[in-house]
Amino acid sequence: MNFIDIIAILGALAWLPQIIAWIYNWWKKPKLSIYHDGEAEIGYIKNGNAFNLRFSFLARDKHALIDDIELVLTDKDGAHHKLKWIWYSETFYELQGPAGNSIMAKQQNAIAINAFKDVLIEKFIGFQSIAFFEKRKQLAYKLRSLIENQKNTGDIDITTIKRSQEYNELIRFYKSSLFWKAGEYSAVAKIHVVDTNETIKHCFKFRLSELEIDTLNKNIEFAISVIDYEFITPEQQLNGGWLWVNSTIN
Repeated sequence: MNFIDIIAILGALAWLPQIIAWIYNWWKKPKLSIYHDGEAEIGYIKNGNAFNLRFSFLARDKHALIDDIELVLTDKDGAHHKLKWIWYSETFYELQGPAGNSIMAKQQNAIAINAFKDVLIEKFIGFQSIAFFEKRKQLAYKLRSLIENQKNTGDIDITTIKRSQEYNELIRFYKSSLFWKAGEYSAVAKIHVVDTNETIKHCFKFRLSELEIDTLNKNIEFAISVIDYEFITPEQQLNGGWLWVNSTIN
């Protein structure tokens, strides 16, 4: 081994710490910290039972890619209800002026969230029931087909439609699907991180009062108005709106 060979070996060894660091960073898994706001929005809307809560995520050591969040709710009687993230929004800025506040925000379908390393990100996440959505889509298709058949054979008979099995099946579905009840709920947000292929559980609790349940139950009557407006009388003005309640999160 001559002097040139020794120099070459020493030069290669100089890269060894950097190569080890690259391998270590490649194998290193992110550590994700999760925080939640102190208040959630709870409702019963066109797509069923809804739960909206603001989350913050902080990734340590490495960025974390979140590709799924499932929310499991357990009521005081032990019944379990599963909701999936459907959308999330992000507030870019809020301006305060004499005429009021102006908020610039963006809402999008929940596909994935990239939590960058050492950067706290905040998302307002909406959870709903996929099972409700799919069942509602099936019932809506049946009712829409009935109405289209009437259009093809003559004028639409509103009385006949409201007496039909298709219409009343959709109405019964809304009346029977609201699962909110008074009492304490325990919640587990199951957050799947692609980088680790693990699911992180984030737990919290909240309580609904009898008065809040009465408020949510009023949405059933409004749901009937929405069905009539959507399928039967779209030319008429839809009065009212969905009622929400705000619950303190512990």
